[in-house]
Amino acid sequence: MIIKYNIGNIFKEKKLFKIIFVIIFLVCSKLVYAGPFSDFKAGAGLSEELASSPTERRNKPNSDSIVQSREYLDPKNSEVWNDLQNELLGENANVFFVDDIKLIMQDYIEEAHKVPLIVTLPKRLQNFNKFILLIENNPIQQVISLKPYRAIEALGMNVRLEDDSPIRAAVLDNEGNWHVGSKMVFVASAGGCSTPACDPAIEVCKVGIVGKIAVKEYKREAGAQRIKLKITHPMETGFVVDLEGEVIPEYFIKKIHVDDKDGPIADITTYAALSSDPVILLDLPEKGQSVRVRVMDSHGLEFFSYKKDNSM
Repeated sequence: MIIKYNIGNIFKEKKLFKIIFVIIFLVCSKLVYAGPFSDFKAGAGLSEELASSPTERRNKPNSDSIVQSREYLDPKNSEVWNDLQNELLGENANVFFVDDIKLIMQDYIEEAHKVPLIVTLPKRLQNFNKFILLIENNPIQQVISLKPYRAIEALGMNVRLEDDSPIRAAVLDNEGNWHVGSKMVFVASAGGCSTPACDPAIEVCKVGIVGKIAVKEYKREAGAQRIKLKITHPMETGFVVDLEGEVIPEYFIKKIHVDDKDGPIADITTYAALSSDPVILLDLPEKGQSVRVRVMDSHGLEFFSYKKDNSM
């Protein structure tokens, strides 16, 4: 009886241990993977968690956010898409809304003044002619326009969001057709373009050296390369008011040229919808040599990631 009792206890203890282990594992998994990138989703759909986290902008008590996102993403329901298309893509442009251009970012945004996103391109579009990123409901709707000189697999950047908005990545192919990938994003606290990235009334704001450029290169599989640029710049939108009630004039990076020993990689036109101290990421299928960056801002100042007298 004693032996049976001990074996039974051991069995129960082992079973209890397994249960405790599973609970600890799940809790730790949440802790490890939780964070600003933990619920990144590819494509236009929204994650199911939105159904349990309605805000004032969503229907209560049961959120219809996923249904709403499909409605908002439909260009026929947009109040501004036709104007944007005519102005930026062309009045008679052939435009196709596609699923294989993926916008990877959070569905639900807390910090609207600095939102990271990555756009991945299908192989059929990696040798594109032009790329434009648009945020429909921003006061500054165009974020960047990029002209590539080599194939690009993916692009990344950090942006400002003023409010809930469809975000569109438009890619022009070599036959003159535009391919547009879309994603609906909800913003918890609106004002990413009209509020300061750093509020001196409540925190110590560290101001970096304007024009400082950091360039990092990363090896990827099969000889591919990732280029990551960070440029110290306030990227003022012209919509922010200081503590004295004065409007801070717009001041932003306008042009970024990226090249290496083999020649140009990309020319990028940028706007104040990029976050302060913007980060640009480029994924290339082939590795470059000694990447260099030249930047010009809206005051006409030029900055280099290398000594100017060494330029090609």
